[in-house]
Amino acid sequence: MLQIRNITKIYRKGKEIFTALDNVSFDIGKGDFITVTGHSGSGKSTLLHTIGGLIHPDQGKIFYHDTNIYSYAPAKLNEYRKLKVGFIFQQFHLLPYLSVFENIKMACRNSKHLKKIDRFLMECSLTDHKNKFPSELSVGEKQRAAFIRAIISEPEVLLADEPTGNLDPENSSVMIDLISEYNRNGGTVMLVSHDQPALRYQTRSFKLQKGQLII
Repeated sequence: MLQIRNITKIYRKGKEIFTALDNVSFDIGKGDFITVTGHSGSGKSTLLHTIGGLIHPDQGKIFYHDTNIYSYAPAKLNEYRKLKVGFIFQQFHLLPYLSVFENIKMACRNSKHLKKIDRFLMECSLTDHKNKFPSELSVGEKQRAAFIRAIISEPEVLLADEPTGNLDPENSSVMIDLISEYNRNGGTVMLVSHDQPALRYQTRSFKLQKGQLII
């Protein structure tokens, strides 16, 4: 489904050069649950953002169903980001001036998606919080809301960047179970995490070290 080929990403600040990704190549198959580990600064977030169409690599290609996503016109790349890929970030990125329901609604693309919101809110124990703003939620509630927003439009791939990094063990377990359920229902997952519960569900694991992939 996705082929990552010879991806390199270099950041420059003045005379300093930092290679975040160094000639990284691997495949992601439909239904995979891939975990990515590595020390801080090893390139994990850059890898997810590159696959998700958020950061353009300096070299290499990412093929989605045999077409390089970075050959897309801007509108087509935006469509890929919105419809094919779901993102969960450690910092949630919920819009503070919208309620939980409204944050999720923004990710819906049709009436079918809208009709699913209440069911997901119930499954994630957020029904009583649907009209609250992010500032009124606990950390775990914010992350569950962000999860629903990420999957409500039925993306093929879920990219999760340390989604349990700010959660206590109980909420971490809830989040990993939700991601695993998405995977069991046919979704493909690439998860940056060091949590042992997450590693239990993986079909494959990678490690990044100084921008290089260790399989």
